[in-house]
Amino acid sequence: MTGIHLTLSISFSVVYADLLNMERPGADSKNWKRARKPEQIQVRQEAILTAAKQLLDEGGADAAGLSAIARAAGLSKANLYRYFESREAILLTIFISELEQWSLDLGAALTEIPEPGDVTSVAQLYTDSISDRTRLNELMSVFAPVLERNLTVESVAVEKSELRSCFVRLIPALCSALPQLSKAKANEFLIMQTIFQMGLWPHANPSPEVDEVLRQDAFADLRMNFEERVRWHALILLRGLETVDAPRVRPT
Repeated sequence: MTGIHLTLSISFSVVYADLLNMERPGADSKNWKRARKPEQIQVRQEAILTAAKQLLDEGGADAAGLSAIARAAGLSKANLYRYFESREAILLTIFISELEQWSLDLGAALTEIPEPGDVTSVAQLYTDSISDRTRLNELMSVFAPVLERNLTVESVAVEKSELRSCFVRLIPALCSALPQLSKAKANEFLIMQTIFQMGLWPHANPSPEVDEVLRQDAFADLRMNFEERVRWHALILLRGLETVDAPRVRPT
């Protein structure tokens, strides 16, 4: 089991309460039991992911350190390693799950677009699909410098496969919404748009100190509105792809 996709098969509330009693640091060692059955491991992994999500939502990726996740999940740091190989593996699991749900939602919306071929409508639909997904955008912004570190080769291979699947499933839907785009061009749009968003998010969500400075009139031109920049970049990129013979990279 990779930890990428998890489905609860027993009551979460009952087993999670049991988890807190058995693995909370300082708990009576006589009551401590290691999760051995697949369903027990699954529930404890889910408890860890739930704790990490809460920390992400409250304070971003910086707040979701390994010790903080362990405390929030009611585990010792050492016990947490029984279920995930690293903090990065925890956050990566959440990222892939969020990305998959986004790709499913966007794909469904693209197939129902009322006027295929309308680049402006597609750019707006894409923007609407991603702008409010704070957790996904936060993790996307630290994907390369943080999430892909401290992982085994096997974990990276699984992650890359999952990541590719999320984007590959969007290509037919994007081509359906924009018939003038080839699969290669649709692929290039998804790659370049995602890379742009990775870099944009931290600038659009600066620290309190930077935000205070940017609110001054003298620095108004440096303020970044994430939603508007995503829409504008998607529109420019799609218009450009319409005019070129072939993108730089072709999907295999």
